[in-house]
Amino acid sequence: MARLATSSPTRRRGRLLAVGVIGLGFLASGATLFVLGLAIQAQARNDERAPADAILVLGAAQYNGRPTRAFRARLDHAAALYRQGYAPAIVLVGGSASPDDLSEAEVGASYLERQGLPVEALLVVPYGRNTWESLRAAVPILEGRGAQRVLLVSDGFHLFRSKLMVRDLGFVAFGSPAPDSPIRPGSALERWYIAREALATLAYLIGRR
Repeated sequence: MARLATSSPTRRRGRLLAVGVIGLGFLASGATLFVLGLAIQAQARNDERAPADAILVLGAAQYNGRPTRAFRARLDHAAALYRQGYAPAIVLVGGSASPDDLSEAEVGASYLERQGLPVEALLVVPYGRNTWESLRAAVPILEGRGAQRVLLVSDGFHLFRSKLMVRDLGFVAFGSPAPDSPIRPGSALERWYIAREALATLAYLIGRR
């Protein structure tokens, strides 16, 4: 009986220690996500447009060959940057949900052609089911053009993680958020996307693409 009495406090201390370690882990993770959220929001508010070797447009949803409003905002912004002379080419990335569907990149290129942009300035990379795969698929085209500086176009909340990835792939990256995105700065929807991006960025930083 004495042995049982002395082992019970030891077990309780062990459980308390485990709970404390887990609690500290949650606190550290929460603090990290909070800091990442602030960095993502700051990047979303910062237009870094600068001369580059290529403008790279991150893909977004399309339906029956028509870009969504969010995708159109990205494409329109890329077209404006091209016409203003920031880069001589636009790289469009993004795959498709199924082999029978048009890719986001193809839909984006068709849209820009209809806006009067020259076909030879549009470089289509119709691959990738996520941001990392799409950007990695664009590397051969960028390297083939001798590109070193890339001007990224997407929704503001998406640029922080995208820039990290492009830099890890060996390029100098700048971000320019689409000003007409339906995901408005300060909205509840933007806050939700920033929270999601904070989790995705943390996963990327610890090696889970």
